[in-house]
This record gives sequence, structure tokens and C-alpha cells, in this order.
Amino acid sequence: MDRIDSGVVSTEDDETLTKFMAYKRREWLSALLETGNEKVVAAYEKYKKVNPAKIENPGSLSNIEIWVGSTSPLTVEKLSAMSNVQIAGYLVNFKEPEIVIRKSDPTEEGLARTLNECITATPQRFTDDLKPFQDVKNFYQNWMLHGFLSAWRDNENLDWTALLRYFGQILSSERFWAEQHNVSSNYRQWTLLTMADLIASGMEDDKRAIDAQLLPLAEQILLILVEKVEPSGFSYVNRSSDILSSDRSKVFSAMMNYALRFARNNDIESKGCRWPYSIRVDFTKRLNRSVESSLEFSYTLGFYLPNLLYLDKEWVVENIDRIFPQRDEDHWQAAFSGYLLRPGVHEVLYPLLKAGGHYLRALNARFADAEVLDGLVNHICMAWIEDSEVLNDKTSLIFQLIHSGNPDLLVGMVYFFARRADNLSDKVKVKVIPAWRALFGVLSQRSNEVAYQKILSPLSGWLELIDKIDDEILVWVRVSIKYIDKLPGYALTLSNVIKALQQHVLITPKKVGKIYLEIPESELWFIEQTQRSEVGETIRILYEKGHKDIADDICNRFGEAGANFLGDLYVEFQH
Repeated sequence: MDRIDSGVVSTEDDETLTKFMAYKRREWLSALLETGNEKVVAAYEKYKKVNPAKIENPGSLSNIEIWVGSTSPLTVEKLSAMSNVQIAGYLVNFKEPEIVIRKSDPTEEGLARTLNECITATPQRFTDDLKPFQDVKNFYQNWMLHGFLSAWRDNENLDWTALLRYFGQILSSERFWAEQHNVSSNYRQWTLLTMADLIASGMEDDKRAIDAQLLPLAEQILLILVEKVEPSGFSYVNRSSDILSSDRSKVFSAMMNYALRFARNNDIESKGCRWPYSIRVDFTKRLNRSVESSLEFSYTLGFYLPNLLYLDKEWVVENIDRIFPQRDEDHWQAAFSGYLLRPGVHEVLYPLLKAGGHYLRALNARFADAEVLDGLVNHICMAWIEDSEVLNDKTSLIFQLIHSGNPDLLVGMVYFFARRADNLSDKVKVKVIPAWRALFGVLSQRSNEVAYQKILSPLSGWLELIDKIDDEILVWVRVSIKYIDKLPGYALTLSNVIKALQQHVLITPKKVGKIYLEIPESELWFIEQTQRSEVGETIRILYEKGHKDIADDICNRFGEAGANFLGDLYVEFQH
């Protein structure tokens, strides 16, 4: 606006001057109308009321400097030199320009970022007197709390007494609750969530945590937050990594962190109820989904189930079917999704949930998240490895998994074992052959279907998991290796197969040769580019161990595919 004003000629007629300035400003703003910016449109309409004359020469965006970003009216140094009272007063009185276009235009966000930076660097000087900041806008309070959170995560100490009291003052402020926000910038909600994040962070590490004497105050705040924070757009089909970051999940996670800190601090020897009575009552109340309809609560219950068992085993056992309500598919899936993402098999929870039919239900459920399916497979396979499942028992979960016909579950089982190749324990190793036999029996019957070819493909990689290729395994691999290229990202599996064959050729050279002859011709050129040394060494051993016919056939196959790197080796053994 200043640029427009600077070009205005002087006149003694105030009304004429006003209309002239309104016209020039409309002329300039007309170039920005296409951006749809609400402030631009509002300003244009305001000046149009002053001077509705037709714009003869609309502005051009090519001649206008447009700044996208935020500029603070104060430097960090200037803001740091002010007292807390002065800073709060400045926050209350500062108004950014109607329209922010140039880099030099100061903004509320720029000011908030500077404030945040100061708090992150020197949190103590702000917690020394937080009272002046009770009446600043929710926008600034949110940025302030983020500054304290950043400081804590940067290992700065915080005055938790002052900070928690400040939370209480904000929550009891009529202004805080009366301030209006739109959906896209709900700073009241975001301020509440940052409170939850701060409390959760202050409960994680007992060596550096909120003082035990402040736990009752933290509890009071959490019980307010859980009533006030609104549900977000959570769905159990969301990626699991996003769910605990959803709005109500943050509060429930903070409550769990608080309950665990409470239990550790009180060092209760009893195996009974370890968590705070008020949190127990609140969670029990919310098991009624008409009271707590958010899926975040169900997900939190599942995710923290092992922790809840530690806090109160009796409560978990008594309420297991309310935690996982089988008559409510959405809440059941949310809860069981959270539970499946916890690694390992719990000696109490696994049989409890199995007896209740929850695992069997999960095998037939339609989970949208691949991580959840992976968790389900991991739980059942680990239970089998720990001998809690019997492979040949048709009622067992491992049998049901293998015979589920679900490609997503079956490929998950293949990768469950493949991921353990570098650190194969004896417990896992003894299960490889039985698992391979069972999987191949199911997959080979449907090997004409692409979905099952994609499972046979990585199954070839199990050559890494065995000590010796016998006749049965040879049959399995010769079938599966034909489909090696059916699964996206198969290059790693193929590479591992070539490396495994290099090891096996010393023990079962002829069988290794037969497997090489089944590798799709389309992959031979790629192998030349990536693993010619491993292949060359393997084929040389075949020659040296007297398997010339097979070695010749392999060399010829590579040559016909345009991969001629075995030519010299072939010639070497032709006399």
C-alpha cells in the first residue's frame, strides 16, 4: 500500500485524494484477485465502495513483488531485551498489514516464530513470569508452548511448576474458550494438544521428568484436556504411524505416560492396581462407546494394552471384550490394529485374545494398513516359534494363517522368515522347512494365479535360511524361481538367491545347477551386470566338480540372453 501512496500527487480536495488513492489501490489489487486471497478480495471490495470507477489499466502480477513467507517486526535480540510484560503488551497490540505482499511486511507468524525462538533458547526467563501471557491470543500461546516443548527436547530444564500452573490459568480463562477459530487454524485445539505433548514428554524418562509432587496438578490438567480436545478425522484405515499423532490419541497417550510415571514413582509392589484411581475411572467410563465414540480411544487401548496389563491386570482381563468390542467392527478394528503393532507375543495377552476369538477374527478381517497385517503375521508366527501353536492342528492359528488364502498374509509370512536371515536363531531355524513345506503346498496349487506367483517369488530367497538343498527343497525352488520377477522390487531377492547358491554349490552342486537353469532368461543380462563374479565362481565350481554338462548349459543360456561374460570360462573347460 505504501508503494501506491508514494506515487500520489498532492491535492487540496481530501475527497478527491481519497477516491484517487482508493482507485489506485484497486488497480494494484486487481492483479491479485485471481489468487483468491480473502484479505485481497475484502480490501478490493472496501476500496470499490469508496471509488467504484471502472479500472482501465488492471495491475499485472509480473510487475508486483509478491512475498510468500513470514517476517517478524522484531529481531530475536530486540525481543529478548524486552521484559515479559513488554513482550505480552506487544503481542496484544501488534497488527499486521491488511495485505502481506512484500518481504518487509511484518506478520503475526513472523513475530510468533521469533517469540518461539527466544523461548526455545531461554525458557527460564519466560517461566519466571508467565502471568502477562495469560491474555495473549491463543495463536501466540500455542507458539509459546511449542517453544517450551522444543526447549525440553533440546535438554533444557523447565520450571514445570510455573508451566503447569500456566496451563491451569489458560484452561480457566474465559477469553481462551471464547476466542473464535476456523477449522483450518484452530489454535485453541492446537494449544491443548501442545499441553498434552509437553506433559507426555515430561513423563517419559524418570531421570529427567516432571517432579512427583506435581503429578496431581498434571492429572487435573489431563482430565480437562480429555474432555475438551475434539476428535480429529481419524479412521482405522489411516497409516498406523499417523494414528498416535491424531488429536485425541495425543491426550490418551499423555494419560498413559502419566499413569506409568505414577506407577513407577509409587513403586507399588502389589500386582494389583498400579494406576491413578481417577484415570482408571475415566478409562472405564470411556469403554462405553456411547460415551467415547472416538476411534482414537480404541486404538490407544490396543496399542498400550501391555502397559495397561502392567498397571492393572484385573481391569484388563475383566474388560477385554469391552476393549475389543466384537459387535462394533470399527472400534474392534481400531483397537486390534493398535494392539497388533506392538512387537512380540505377550504370554498373558496372546492366549487371552486367542481364547476370545480375536486373532481368528483378525485373520478374516479386512485391515487396510499393511503394517497391521504384518503385525498379525508376526504375532502368530512368533507364537508358533514359541510352541504356542501347532502347525498340523487345523484349529491352530498358524494353520489358519497358511490356509487363509490371503496373499497379503502369506507374503507377510514369507518376509517374516526372510528378515531373520542375518540373525537366524535355532528356534526359528527349525521352523523353516516345515513352514516352507506348508506354504509351498498351498501356493503351488494356485501357481497359475499372479497373486500367488508374487508370493512364490520371494519364497526362493529362503535358500539363505537352510544348510543344504535336498530333493524336496529342489522341487520347491525350481518352481518358485520361475516367478522371481513377478513381485516389484524382486532384485534384492534375486541377489540373495545368487549369493545363497554360491554357498550351496560346494555341498550340492548339481542341484544348484538345476536351479540356475530355471532362472528366467529375462533376468540373465541383469545378473551379468550386478553379480558376474558370484555367478562365475559358482559355475567354475560346477565344472571343477565334474558337472560339465549342466555348466555348459548354463553358460549357453547366459550367452543366448546376450550375457557373454561366461564365454572364457566355457572355453577353458572344453578340452
